[in-house]
Amino acid sequence: MNQLPKFLLVIVAFLLTAEGFCDNLILENFTNYPQKNQNSKIAIQWANSAKEVEEGNQALISGAKLNQSTMQFLTRLGKMEMTIPQKAEYFRVLVWSKEGEEPDFHTNWVEIIPNKVYTLKPDSLIPSVLMSGMGC
Repeated sequence: MNQLPKFLLVIVAFLLTAEGFCDNLILENFTNYPQKNQNSKIAIQWANSAKEVEEGNQALISGAKLNQSTMQFLTRLGKMEMTIPQKAEYFRVLVWSKEGEEPDFHTNWVEIIPNKVYTLKPDSLIPSVLMSGMGC
């Protein structure tokens, strides 16, 4: 009879521990960014819904200030494991090749699959000027 409460305690502890684990995303960055000597930077922008994807696109197209709270800046090249923010469903990569307000390059939005390895190559980056139509 005393064993049942211990068993339940173990199950509850397991469920609470499992709930605390977050899903990860692994990004293999094979681009040249960030480059410290050119003050370049690279960030992952997260979106929780298709509406947030559209808002992010509109901000990039119009040159509006991007929502910094949706971004996670990366500090190095190579393989990085990142915790996916709660409720995030999509991500894209933004690159500032030099100091400036607006990113020079971006990727398409990608639906997040937890624990998947995403490879970022130089040819994955799209010039942001093309998105606004000025590159045509």
